[in-house]
Amino acid sequence: MFNTLLEKLSEIPQAIPEAIQSLIDNPVSLLVLIVLLVALVLVIRFGRIEFSARLMAQIALAVAIAVVLDMMVLFRMPQGGSITVAAMVPIYLIAFAYGPQVGLFTGFLFGLVNLLLGAYIMHPIQTLLDYPVPFMMIGLAGAFPKHMNVGIVTANVLRFIMHVLSGGIFFAAYAPEGQHPLVYSMVYNSFVFVDGLIALIVMNLLPVNRLVKTIYRGAPQIHR
Repeated sequence: MFNTLLEKLSEIPQAIPEAIQSLIDNPVSLLVLIVLLVALVLVIRFGRIEFSARLMAQIALAVAIAVVLDMMVLFRMPQGGSITVAAMVPIYLIAFAYGPQVGLFTGFLFGLVNLLLGAYIMHPIQTLLDYPVPFMMIGLAGAFPKHMNVGIVTANVLRFIMHVLSGGIFFAAYAPEGQHPLVYSMVYNSFVFVDGLIALIVMNLLPVNRLVKTIYRGAPQIHR
């Protein structure tokens, strides 16, 4: 696991310039990401959430921790997909502390960092479905403070759907002969549920209310 982490960290200096070049070569994808970012900022502002230095620092820390945890692979599924050390937990905590708007924004930033660390860009919609949008769905868990587990399961189902759509539409050529691309994509992306189950267990073991109140005093009471 730690060897994998060190290996991925060593690849960052090369991966980021390549990802930026991919975006430059696909200006529509870059424009779509910028438009989505602006829309998220407006949603947060309309929700009367102030972009304070404390909030931005907490979001940056959550994204950084999530990125490192995402690099720590416990194992790989037989059909493909990596199972991480509960990488989505920091995003869940921010989402439950501040609500779904900030959760969406945090998930977007995590997806953007994921893109910069290993972009594979074919089409603007594929860029959205593979990178920011699935992790924005994770941030939607914050819409369920009275039913934390329901929120986490819902978030993972939505993330799964985004990945499946991308795989079924844009990676159909990789499907085995005779297998429908959507079925292939569903099988491949089933790792999302294993990864999500680990995060769900960790969230239930953590003192969630104490953590979210530490992040933001005005956070709602979280019920499992």
